[in-house]
Amino acid sequence: MVAESKNSVSQSSARKAYQKPTLTKAAELAAIAAMPPAPISAADLCWVARAAFGEADIRWMIFRAWLLDDAPAWLRRLYLRYGESVGNWLAGRDNARLLVRALMVPAVNRKLRGWQRSAPLAQ
Repeated sequence: MVAESKNSVSQSSARKAYQKPTLTKAAELAAIAAMPPAPISAADLCWVARAAFGEADIRWMIFRAWLLDDAPAWLRRLYLRYGESVGNWLAGRDNARLLVRALMVPAVNRKLRGWQRSAPLAQ
Protein backbone atom coordinates (compact mmCIF):
# COMPACT_ATOMS: atom_id res chain seq x y z
CA MET A 1 0.00 0.00 0.00
CA VAL A 2 2.86 2.38 0.78
CA ALA A 3 4.42 1.60 -2.59
CA GLU A 4 1.11 2.41 -4.28
CA SER A 5 0.83 5.84 -2.65
CA LYS A 6 4.44 6.74 -3.50
CA ASN A 7 3.85 5.70 -7.12
CA SER A 8 0.70 7.82 -7.40
CA VAL A 9 2.47 10.84 -5.83
CA SER A 10 5.36 10.59 -8.26
CA GLN A 11 2.96 10.32 -11.21
CA SER A 12 0.92 13.33 -10.10
CA SER A 13 4.03 15.46 -9.55
CA ALA A 14 5.45 14.57 -12.98
CA ARG A 15 5.64 17.55 -15.29
CA LYS A 16 3.22 17.81 -18.15
CA ALA A 17 4.42 18.59 -21.64
CA TYR A 18 4.24 22.26 -22.61
CA GLN A 19 1.15 23.27 -24.52
CA LYS A 20 1.05 26.58 -26.31
CA PRO A 21 -1.78 28.78 -24.89
CA THR A 22 -4.72 29.40 -27.17
CA LEU A 23 -7.11 32.31 -27.27
CA THR A 24 -10.67 31.51 -26.34
CA LYS A 25 -12.15 34.42 -28.27
CA ALA A 26 -9.79 34.35 -31.20
CA ALA A 27 -12.29 35.55 -33.83
CA GLU A 28 -13.27 38.63 -31.83
CA LEU A 29 -9.66 39.45 -30.96
CA ALA A 30 -8.56 39.00 -34.56
CA ALA A 31 -11.27 41.42 -35.70
CA ILE A 32 -10.14 43.99 -33.14
CA ALA A 33 -6.48 43.56 -34.10
CA ALA A 34 -7.35 44.01 -37.79
CA MET A 35 -9.04 47.35 -37.14
CA PRO A 36 -7.00 50.43 -38.04
CA PRO A 37 -5.82 52.48 -35.08
CA ALA A 38 -8.45 54.86 -33.82
CA PRO A 39 -7.78 58.50 -34.73
CA ILE A 40 -9.10 59.61 -31.34
CA SER A 41 -7.50 59.48 -27.94
CA ALA A 42 -9.11 58.06 -24.83
CA ALA A 43 -9.69 61.61 -23.58
CA ASP A 44 -11.73 62.40 -26.70
CA LEU A 45 -14.01 59.40 -26.62
CA CYS A 46 -16.55 60.24 -23.92
CA TRP A 47 -18.74 62.64 -25.82
CA VAL A 48 -22.04 61.53 -24.26
CA ALA A 49 -20.71 61.49 -20.69
CA ARG A 50 -19.16 64.95 -21.10
CA ALA A 51 -22.42 66.27 -22.53
CA ALA A 52 -24.47 64.65 -19.76
CA PHE A 53 -22.31 65.61 -16.78
CA GLY A 54 -20.47 68.66 -18.10
CA GLU A 55 -16.75 69.18 -18.64
CA ALA A 56 -16.13 70.31 -15.05
CA ASP A 57 -17.74 67.22 -13.45
CA ILE A 58 -15.25 64.41 -12.77
CA ARG A 59 -18.01 61.79 -13.16
CA TRP A 60 -17.59 61.84 -16.96
CA MET A 61 -14.00 60.63 -16.47
CA ILE A 62 -15.15 57.90 -14.08
CA PHE A 63 -17.74 56.82 -16.63
CA ARG A 64 -15.00 56.72 -19.27
CA ALA A 65 -12.95 54.42 -17.02
CA TRP A 66 -16.00 52.18 -16.56
CA LEU A 67 -16.65 52.19 -20.30
CA LEU A 68 -13.08 51.18 -21.15
CA ASP A 69 -12.62 48.64 -18.33
CA ASP A 70 -15.97 47.17 -17.37
CA ALA A 71 -18.67 47.92 -19.94
CA PRO A 72 -20.01 45.12 -22.12
CA ALA A 73 -18.34 44.97 -25.52
CA TRP A 74 -21.61 45.65 -27.37
CA LEU A 75 -22.14 48.88 -25.40
CA ARG A 76 -18.56 50.00 -26.02
CA ARG A 77 -18.99 49.39 -29.77
CA LEU A 78 -22.27 51.36 -29.85
CA TYR A 79 -20.73 54.17 -27.84
CA LEU A 80 -17.74 54.41 -30.16
CA ARG A 81 -19.93 54.32 -33.26
CA TYR A 82 -22.70 56.73 -32.23
CA GLY A 83 -21.35 58.53 -29.16
CA GLU A 84 -20.07 61.66 -30.86
CA SER A 85 -23.35 62.35 -32.66
CA VAL A 86 -25.40 61.61 -29.52
CA GLY A 87 -23.15 63.90 -27.48
CA ASN A 88 -23.64 66.69 -30.01
CA TRP A 89 -27.41 66.09 -29.98
CA LEU A 90 -27.52 66.33 -26.16
CA ALA A 91 -26.09 69.85 -26.16
CA GLY A 92 -28.83 72.26 -25.13
CA ARG A 93 -31.35 69.51 -24.27
CA ASP A 94 -31.50 69.65 -20.49
CA ASN A 95 -34.22 67.01 -20.02
CA ALA A 96 -32.37 64.53 -22.23
CA ARG A 97 -29.13 65.27 -20.37
CA LEU A 98 -30.85 64.54 -17.05
CA LEU A 99 -32.14 61.23 -18.36
CA VAL A 100 -28.77 60.16 -19.78
CA ARG A 101 -27.02 61.23 -16.58
CA ALA A 102 -29.47 59.13 -14.53
CA LEU A 103 -28.63 56.13 -16.74
CA MET A 104 -24.87 56.68 -16.33
CA VAL A 105 -24.75 57.26 -12.56
CA PRO A 106 -25.11 53.55 -11.62
CA ALA A 107 -22.05 52.70 -13.76
CA VAL A 108 -20.11 55.56 -12.15
CA ASN A 109 -21.08 54.32 -8.68
CA ARG A 110 -20.08 50.71 -9.54
CA LYS A 111 -16.69 51.90 -10.75
CA LEU A 112 -16.16 53.94 -7.58
CA ARG A 113 -17.10 50.96 -5.39
CA GLY A 114 -14.70 48.76 -7.34
CA TRP A 115 -11.89 51.24 -6.82
CA GLN A 116 -12.68 51.47 -3.10
CA ARG A 117 -12.57 47.67 -2.72
CA SER A 118 -9.26 47.39 -4.53
CA ALA A 119 -7.60 50.34 -2.78
CA PRO A 120 -5.22 49.40 0.04
CA LEU A 121 -6.36 50.47 3.48
CA ALA A 122 -4.62 53.53 4.89
CA GLN A 123 -2.59 52.77 7.99
